[in-house]
Amino acid sequence: MNKNQLKNAIRNEIDNALGYIESDTTSERRAALKAYLREPYGNEQEGRSQIVTGEVAEAVDGALPQLMRVFTASDDVVRFEAKNPVGEQYAAQATEYINHIFHVENDGFQILHNMFKDALLQKTGIVKAYYETKIDVVKEEYQNLTDDELTMLMADGSREIVEQDTQESMQMDQMGNEMVIRSHSVRIRKKNSVGKICVENLPPEEFLISKKARDIETSPFCAHRRLMTRSDLVALGFDAEVVAGLPAYDSLAYTPERVARYDQGEQPTDMDSDDLAMQEIEVYECYLRADVDESGIAQLIRAVYAGEELLDIGETDYIPFHSVCPFPIPHKFYGQSLADRCSDIQEQKTAITRSMLDGLYLSISPRVGAVEGQVNLDDLLNVQAGGIVRMKSPNAIVPMSVQNVGAQAFPMLEYLDQVHGKRTGISDAMQGLSPDLLQNVTAAAIAASKSAASGKIELIARIFAETGVKSLMKGILQLVCKFQDKPKTIRMRGKYVQMDPRQWDHQYDVTINVGLGTGDQQQQMAMLQMIMAKQEEIIKMYGPSNPLVSVGQYRETLGKFIEAAGFKDTRAFFREVPPEVDQALSQPSPQKSDPAIQAAIAQAQAQIEINKKKAEAEIQLKREKAMADIQLAREEAAAANLRAREEAAAEMELKKQEFVAEAQLKASKLAAGTTTNTEIPNVG
Repeated sequence: MNKNQLKNAIRNEIDNALGYIESDTTSERRAALKAYLREPYGNEQEGRSQIVTGEVAEAVDGALPQLMRVFTASDDVVRFEAKNPVGEQYAAQATEYINHIFHVENDGFQILHNMFKDALLQKTGIVKAYYETKIDVVKEEYQNLTDDELTMLMADGSREIVEQDTQESMQMDQMGNEMVIRSHSVRIRKKNSVGKICVENLPPEEFLISKKARDIETSPFCAHRRLMTRSDLVALGFDAEVVAGLPAYDSLAYTPERVARYDQGEQPTDMDSDDLAMQEIEVYECYLRADVDESGIAQLIRAVYAGEELLDIGETDYIPFHSVCPFPIPHKFYGQSLADRCSDIQEQKTAITRSMLDGLYLSISPRVGAVEGQVNLDDLLNVQAGGIVRMKSPNAIVPMSVQNVGAQAFPMLEYLDQVHGKRTGISDAMQGLSPDLLQNVTAAAIAASKSAASGKIELIARIFAETGVKSLMKGILQLVCKFQDKPKTIRMRGKYVQMDPRQWDHQYDVTINVGLGTGDQQQQMAMLQMIMAKQEEIIKMYGPSNPLVSVGQYRETLGKFIEAAGFKDTRAFFREVPPEVDQALSQPSPQKSDPAIQAAIAQAQAQIEINKKKAEAEIQLKREKAMADIQLAREEAAAANLRAREEAAAEMELKKQEFVAEAQLKASKLAAGTTTNTEIPNVG
């Protein structure tokens, strides 16, 4: 398959995926959003009640806090388990580091919240985890740099001189010679390559998948459809000239789901920026299986497609998308949302409530019949209190009866509330909001009712944990093992720890640490108290080396109790028990032996202590001898240096005296020659 064939295949996959979601899914998601926001249905009549009840919002917003409590009861969302004893230490490190990346380097709470809310409202919650390398441009200024300093500054090749001012000056060296000194003042543009593991929520309309897909992992095609500025594309490393030639396109801004999220005045516009770099382009990051090397076997391909152009293409071993669905349908990617389960109930309750309110309004201001020509209509239409209506006959106005539907409507509304609770698991009984329910009802009946309702929420939580959340955490671990090629020191639990993922195995077993258990919070705490009491009894009776309970297991129970009480960081109350300490405490105590053996052991220990002290004395002696040798060498070197300086000074003084004597001799000779030449000859 050549490049053109691959480009055509990608275009066909995009069109098919767009047609797939736009056929049914888009309209259902738009309707769910409108129902959640309590927007009008479009069948409203002027002068009649236009209220919209909020069953969809109640279901979504009622389930979300319980799901968040389940997944955020502990700081560790995920726990990795080694497949052999050798990897236990590295699995524990991976647990700490992956949770750090998720919670600290990325906003883990917000990611889970948006992921779950999208799933409850719009069928699927999509999260993308990927390693991103961006080019960060920083401007720097330096003053009065020497030639050597400037050379060293530009040595790494990441800096580019934008502006330079060089000044030259003359200075004398130590020998009295003149030399040129240059100083440089420069403005520099530095490009830094910054890499980071990013986890972000995708709006459901930005995710495309093949209609043949059952899940993301085995899907023949999936893609991230988004708007990116030309500046963002260049920062990611794409050719600036190619990016400049791509057409600006913003149809994504007007998808039904996106439009439904905004009020009328908040809807996005299609106005392009005057700055070319800030114009938005519709970009597709595609993952598909194709036989690009004509080997007969399809490989997983990553391709970036925009404006009918393939910006990048290459093989990959990782699909960055992860999804959750509250009510999955087997053998199908898109299941049902919580909104799908109760949107019809909202329509029915809206219709009944509107009828009740219309009847109430008519009972307060009932309609009347008036004999034509016998009543002043202006007076009749004036609803002012105490107003007068002029009539020509006493029976000119006849009140019209209004049927009260409240007696029939209220039981129907209660019935629909019951149906709503059965479908969604969100009911007044579960939330403890119904005081009538607590009257004349046994505690066992209340517990059974709450347990049946919470079962649906717990099932949704387990589905989320075993599908999207587990896949997400394994994906983050795979990215760390693939891209982090050097140790990294991070602050965790109040101390700095060095992590080296090169020693890890990304195939660890994954356990999602969700707060699911038997009964509600109070029941869990009571059960944990019973377990702790029994563990304490066993340890007290048989010691920490008993075969039933270790100190580490007791610490784990304490941690679960603290988490059930609502505290996240159990280390604030109890220290962790290292595995080696737990293992040492679990070893059986040595049995009392024969006195002779005890004496032999004592003698051996004494001899070991003597040998230890002897070795320490020898080491100390060697250390002192080495220090003395070093001191002696220092003194000899200092003396030699002093002698050299004295000899050099004496030699310099001797040369100075020779120079002075020679100068005096020359001066004497010069003076004698001058006297001879100036003598007057004796004539006569």
